[in-house]
Amino acid sequence: MTEPGATTFAHLLRGHLESGTIGRDDSVLVQFAGIFDEQVCAAVGLRNCEFVNIAPDSPSSDIGGTAVDAHKMPYASGSYDHVIGHSGLHHCSRPHEALHEMYRIASKTVLFVENQDSVAMRWATRAGVVSWHELPAVEAADFESGGVDGTGVPNFVYRWTRRDLQKAVASFDPAYDVPIEIHTEWNLGRERIASRVLQQRLGMSDEKATRLFERGQKVLNAVAGRQGNIFAATIRKDLARLHPWMATPTEMRR
Repeated sequence: MTEPGATTFAHLLRGHLESGTIGRDDSVLVQFAGIFDEQVCAAVGLRNCEFVNIAPDSPSSDIGGTAVDAHKMPYASGSYDHVIGHSGLHHCSRPHEALHEMYRIASKTVLFVENQDSVAMRWATRAGVVSWHELPAVEAADFESGGVDGTGVPNFVYRWTRRDLQKAVASFDPAYDVPIEIHTEWNLGRERIASRVLQQRLGMSDEKATRLFERGQKVLNAVAGRQGNIFAATIRKDLARLHPWMATPTEMRR
């Protein structure tokens, strides 16, 4: 199992802390939160976090978090400096609406890590290595939670593309040009569901699978990182600029 502090989520947060995009004492709302998210935030040194989740019985309750409706968050617009989330949007019945809420609440940045809808991932889905719907989390919870909106119904795995996100943000805030930083990579850790399926199909031992996935991941990221299964994005509201055609009434009369 990859240590929380060594994950893509932690790596991106550290990069933003080092660049000054995120301050250690900035207010951070952590959506879709559980123990993993608390560990990541502690590992990178974030000191002012609030943890929330979409499921009443989620692990966030163990870290002082609360359950909220991701599609209608009970927070004022711009009430947090940053809103971040790891692997939660694909559990929402309306992922774009949930992302809009994250965008609305943040005053500076929105950061999320999800899966990518790349050509390679579509091939993997057709081959049965990964699935359209996410069953394991629901099975582990006896079909009572872990699925769409925290229920016992297995959620469709909504995977993102660059164009998806660009169109969504342009719709959220059409008066502004909002920069988006996108990071894609392959993550073939043996703990991932797709890796376990592939391991079983190839009949590999745990030790052999770990070595193969580590080597394969390095090669894939070197030659085809843009096609990776991981899609991470930072929406930079702090760098938003008004579109030049957004004229004032006086200018429009001229």
